[in-house]
Amino acid sequence: MTNLTPFQQKFKNLCLRLGKSNNAVYGALTIAASKGILRPTFTMMDKKQEKKSRTYTAFREGLTGAVAFISYLITNAGVNKLAAKIAQKTNNLNKLPQMKATLSLISVSLTALFVIPGICNYATKPLLDEFQKHLHKKYTPTPKTKPDINQNVQPPVFTSLQYGRIYNNFNSGLRIGGGL
Repeated sequence: MTNLTPFQQKFKNLCLRLGKSNNAVYGALTIAASKGILRPTFTMMDKKQEKKSRTYTAFREGLTGAVAFISYLITNAGVNKLAAKIAQKTNNLNKLPQMKATLSLISVSLTALFVIPGICNYATKPLLDEFQKHLHKKYTPTPKTKPDINQNVQPPVFTSLQYGRIYNNFNSGLRIGGGL
């Protein structure tokens, strides 16, 4: 027997515990949660994309993560009940853990293939429209007041010296040293 450091021992115990009650839904929940948080965050940080495109993509990714997380929980609960009924009817209660694991893997796969895309395709547009309505109501900028037409506002007058400096500054090309 080898001597393990405290960290190695804790890591070993963690692996043994996770291995005893391993379920396909654990990985799926972890992925759904991380995608639902990280993808929208990184999408909104990409300033090269148009704002409407970023908003739609981030909203869709966040919605997909939330729908996936909830769907996996619901289908896994249903699978556990179904596995118990099957084991009871077939008199194979000793095989219940294997049945749960197998049905859990199947339910995660079917949920990812059909349930999540179906819900997201149905719900994204109406939810995004509602979200944007509330966003625009909350953050509508107040219109700036226009100057009174009756005021005598004169446009700036440039002297020839000022105009020459402005013109030469913009059309001078690469200039090294020297003044205006």
